[in-house]
Amino acid sequence: MSSIRDVARKANVAACTVSRVLNGTANVSPETRMRIEQAMKELNYIPNELARGMFKQKAGIIAMLVPSIRHPYFSSLAKYIEDALYQNGYKLMLCSTGDDVEREKEYLKILKSNIVDGVIMGTNSQEPEAYEHFGKPLVMLDYYVSDKVPVVVSDHAQGGFLAAQEFIKSGCKYVLHIGSEAETERVLSYESHRVLQKTLEEKGIRARELDIKWNTFDYDGYLELSKLILEKYPEIDGIMAADMPASAFLKAAVQIGKKIPEDICVVSYDGTFVSNTNILEVTTIHQPMEKIGHTSVEVLLKLLKGEELEKTYMKFPVQIKPGQTTRAHQINI
Repeated sequence: MSSIRDVARKANVAACTVSRVLNGTANVSPETRMRIEQAMKELNYIPNELARGMFKQKAGIIAMLVPSIRHPYFSSLAKYIEDALYQNGYKLMLCSTGDDVEREKEYLKILKSNIVDGVIMGTNSQEPEAYEHFGKPLVMLDYYVSDKVPVVVSDHAQGGFLAAQEFIKSGCKYVLHIGSEAETERVLSYESHRVLQKTLEEKGIRARELDIKWNTFDYDGYLELSKLILEKYPEIDGIMAADMPASAFLKAAVQIGKKIPEDICVVSYDGTFVSNTNILEVTTIHQPMEKIGHTSVEVLLKLLKGEELEKTYMKFPVQIKPGQTTRAHQINI
């Protein structure tokens, strides 16, 4: 592999001149610049981007921390974030913490160095102070730290209400909604569960939240868990869950002889590609993932430029897509 000194010898210039040309700080003649560029091409020289970034105090890399890259919501969101970053001259570093407190802490420690310019945070296992005093531009997803730290989020209260209305119109009597063990008031997505529970109870409908450590399971794990839940609560006639467990519940219900939506109605929450992989068209609460991804990048770029934000709390509406898994909107096939 060629070095910067090899390029300098071939171009008949000093190594420091090549370095300054690479870093954009050299005032050289067009002829000298052409010789250097030609030498780099002939030697197939690839500059050390990280070293250049440290020299410029800009790495050109943005990190995104997620609890699991297997989760369809985060993998879908990462696509939009990566596209938006690339269009603005940045690269994405995707870090999966496994929803592990210590692993996230280690990542945060590493990212405080000059490796990245900023972070889009999809995890929240640390104390709020760890994010508020991170020391680099930071945008939170679905997690409120303080008014000083920008957060981008869907309107989960609206999502919970729309799901509840779907169950009410479908005539459901006992609804199970699948949450996460880690959900607190700071986890803004949990609002969908609070509103769903409250709205159903006001109508005299039984509702039960079941909290599980969602990223412990792959699809097969969710399928086995779904069978156990349906056996333990045979009276359940409505289920709200994220796309992957919702898909597993559909399959499990059919396998034990339940009819969809006659016996059980299912509402899928998120609207990722997984919701389109079922035999039946699933009634789904769609989060605006493209809008969330692009907005998080826009906000982070403003922070990197030192611009003042008009607001630090950005919330976007969700939509419901009626399907064949609820009785409120029957679709003939």
